[in-house]
Amino acid sequence: MPETFSQYLEKWLKQSTAQGLNTLIMKNRRRNGMILLSCLLLTSTCLTNCAVSISYRDAVTYNNLTDLKAEAMTLVETFDTKPVAQNEAAIENVTLEFRKALEYEKGKGKSNNDTIEQLNKIKGLLNDDIKDYRENGNATLGPKYFQEAARVLGQAFDIAIATENLKNRDK
Repeated sequence: MPETFSQYLEKWLKQSTAQGLNTLIMKNRRRNGMILLSCLLLTSTCLTNCAVSISYRDAVTYNNLTDLKAEAMTLVETFDTKPVAQNEAAIENVTLEFRKALEYEKGKGKSNNDTIEQLNKIKGLLNDDIKDYRENGNATLGPKYFQEAARVLGQAFDIAIATENLKNRDK
C-alpha cells in the first residue's frame, strides 16, 4: 500500500532526529560503504583513462633519429650519381636501421605513438625515393632530383628531432 504524505512526514521526522539518523546510518552502513567504494573506483578509473599519457625525452631515440638522418640523407644524395646496383647494400642497411628504430619506439608503448607515426612517415618518404631510384634510375628524374629529395627527407627528420627535444625531460 502506498505511503500517505503524513506517514512519509512522520517517517522523515523520526529519521531527522539524531537517534533516527544514527539508526538509518547503521542500517545502511554496508550499502553506504559499497556506494563510497563504487564512487572511488569510478573516479580512479576516470582519472586513469582520462589522463594524458606523457612521453619522455629519450637519448636513445634522439641518437637513432640523428644517426638515421645522416645515413638516409647521404644515401639518397648518392642516388643522383651511383647506379642502383652499387647502392643496394646501403639501401638494405638503412632499411634495417629504420626497422630497429621503429621496434625500439614500439616497445615504449602507447605514449610514444607520435614518434612511431613520424618515423613511419619518414620511412615512407625514403621508400618513395628508393622506389623512384629503382624504377627510374638516376638520369631520368633530373640531375639534382635526389639532392632535393634528400633535403626534404632531412626536413622531416628535423621535425621528428625537434619533437623529441620538446618532450618532458623529467621522469
